[in-house]
Amino acid sequence: MLLARLALLAGWAGVAMKAQSPIGTLIAEQSRTSFTVEGAGARAMGLGGAFIAVADDATAVSFNPAGLAQLLQPEVSFVGRGLQRNVGYQDFETTGTGRILAVSDALTSSTRFDPLFASATAPLRLGGRNLVLQLSIQRAFALNEDSDRTLQESPVTSGSGVPGHLTQSINQSGQIDLYSFAVAYEASPRMLLGVAFNQWRGRWGLDSSSLRTAGTTTTTVAFRQFNAMDGNNVNLGLIWRWPTWSLGLVHRTGFHADYTFSTALTTNLPRGNTRGTPVTTGLHWPSSTGIGLAYRPAERWLLTSDLNHTLWSTTRYMSGSPFLNGQSFFDFDKGNRTPDATTAHLGVEYLQITDLDSVIPFRAGLSREPQPVVDGVTGEQRVMYRVSLGSGFKRGNTGVDVAYRYGWAKRRASQFLEIDQLLSRVPATSVGVERIREHRLDVSFIYKFDRDPVDRALRFLFVGD
Repeated sequence: MLLARLALLAGWAGVAMKAQSPIGTLIAEQSRTSFTVEGAGARAMGLGGAFIAVADDATAVSFNPAGLAQLLQPEVSFVGRGLQRNVGYQDFETTGTGRILAVSDALTSSTRFDPLFASATAPLRLGGRNLVLQLSIQRAFALNEDSDRTLQESPVTSGSGVPGHLTQSINQSGQIDLYSFAVAYEASPRMLLGVAFNQWRGRWGLDSSSLRTAGTTTTTVAFRQFNAMDGNNVNLGLIWRWPTWSLGLVHRTGFHADYTFSTALTTNLPRGNTRGTPVTTGLHWPSSTGIGLAYRPAERWLLTSDLNHTLWSTTRYMSGSPFLNGQSFFDFDKGNRTPDATTAHLGVEYLQITDLDSVIPFRAGLSREPQPVVDGVTGEQRVMYRVSLGSGFKRGNTGVDVAYRYGWAKRRASQFLEIDQLLSRVPATSVGVERIREHRLDVSFIYKFDRDPVDRALRFLFVGD
C-alpha cells in the first residue's frame, strides 16, 4: 500500500536517521501487498476492471472522465468495499556465516470495510449536446491494516546456529483521498471528451514493533511515524463510439506532491533511540496512460478489455538533500531497478431483461496487475492475478451492482528476520515463498432524479436564460 513506501522516507532524512531505512523496507514488504492505482465501482470490478471504453456510470471519473457525457439524468452514487487479505510466508530459511536456520511458516490476515466512492452528477444541454458536471470523492488508498506474526528459527543441522524467536507487529491507519471536479461533453454523437481536476489528500499513522530472542539475548525495535501528503493532477479522457464498438483513451498526469512526516525510533540496540522533528519534502507521482476497447456482438452482450501503463520508475523523492533527492520511492535506488508496469483487464457482460421491466446483469472478468515491487535478493517481481464475478439489479431510477473478486500472487522473496540488520545497510538473509490471497466484495448504489428541474437550474447558473 502507499503508506508503507511513503513511510520509508523517514529513514533518509538526515545523517541521524539514515540507519532507519531498512525498518521502512521491512514495513513496506510486509504491509503493502497490492499497489495498483485503480478506479472504483462494482460494475467495473465485475468486468475485471475493464471499464475505460465503457465508463457509462458515475464511477467513470475514476476510469475515463469522458464517459460521464453518457449520463442523461442527475444522479447520486455510493460505492463500498469489503476486503480480506491473507499473506503467507512459507519455507523461509535464514542463512549466515556458519549457520542455516529453518523459519516456521506464518500467515497474516486483515479484514476491513471502506467507503470507496461518492458522487453527485448533473447533466445539462449546451449547443444541443450533453454537458455533464460532477463532484466526487474517491478513497484512492485505504491505509487501515494490521499485520501480526510470530516466527521460530530452528537449526537445520547440528551446530548451524542459535535458534531465534521473532514477533513482529505492523499497525497502520488513515487514508489517501481524491477530491475531483469533472466536466464531460458530447462533442459529437461519436466523440466524448472529459477532464477531471483532482486534489490528493492523505493523512495516516504507522506503528511497528519487532522483538527477537535468541538464547539469553532479547532485541527490540519500535518505529512510529505520522504522514501527510498533498498534491494535484488532471485526468484527460476520450471515448470514440460506433454502433457496436467503442474505443477509450485516458491519461492521468503526473504531479509533485508535498510530503510531511515525523518519526520516532525506540530500540535497545547500541545505536540508540531517535525522535525526529517534522520534515517536509517532495514526491513525484507518476503519470499513467490507458486504452480500452469494448464490443457489443448483440444487444445484450458486452465484451471489453483494457491496458494501462504506469511509469512507476519515475516515482522519486525531490529534496534539497543530495542523499535523498532522486531516490526511488520503491527501492531507494537511483538507477532503474523499479519497473514500469502494464496492467491488463478483460470482462464480459450479459443483460437479462425481466417481465417487470428490470435489468439483471451477469458479469465476469480477469486481470493481471504487475506491482512496482522487485525483491532485492531474489529479483522476482510481485504480480497479482484476479478473477471476478458480478451482478446487480436496475429498475426505474434505482440501480444496485455487486462484484466479488478473488486475487492471488506467489513469488520467492526475502525478509529482514534479523533485527540487528534493521539498523544496517546489509541485505536480508532470509528467503522463502510469499503467497498472497485476497477476497474482495464491492457494492455500488445509484439513484437518478428527474432531469428537467436540475437542467433548468444549471442552465440558469452556467449558461444563462
